[in-house]
Amino acid sequence: MVDYMEYFIRLSVGLTGFTRAAIAPRIDPVDIKTVYLQVFRDKLPNGMADQIICEYYNLNQAKGGKDGNNEAIAGALLSGTHPAEVLALRQLIYLWYMGAWPTVVPEDSATRGQTFSEVISATSYTQGLVWRVMQSHPMGSSTYTYGYWASTPPPLKDYLENPA
Repeated sequence: MVDYMEYFIRLSVGLTGFTRAAIAPRIDPVDIKTVYLQVFRDKLPNGMADQIICEYYNLNQAKGGKDGNNEAIAGALLSGTHPAEVLALRQLIYLWYMGAWPTVVPEDSATRGQTFSEVISATSYTQGLVWRVMQSHPMGSSTYTYGYWASTPPPLKDYLENPA
């Protein structure tokens, strides 16, 4: 039986390039991964999210079931032949980085293929991985102390991982 949360985490690690500690920290009061799994399921039609997670699980089992194959398996899924699944994976990447769900409008429409996004919540916005990549924080939400900007920022690695 597939542990959907476990394989959603592994898939997310592979797609985002972030460590497991960043995606699903051991101590996790925010638990954004649970919100994102539910959004992934709710926004995709006909159980596609669970189908993608099962495909990930099957590929993982074929490679020995190890946690270290995340990027290779996610890459294989992204280069797949099912355009709807590839789009869904790209939407999941966007969700993790931006805290919002993207809707891609078809190119033949008046908007010519623009992407519109819907922020899931204030928490998802502040938890977006993009802030870590930028070594920054969202406006109005910071865990830094006053005057932090006067010091040289820590290395990028410190932003990309949560301490164990």
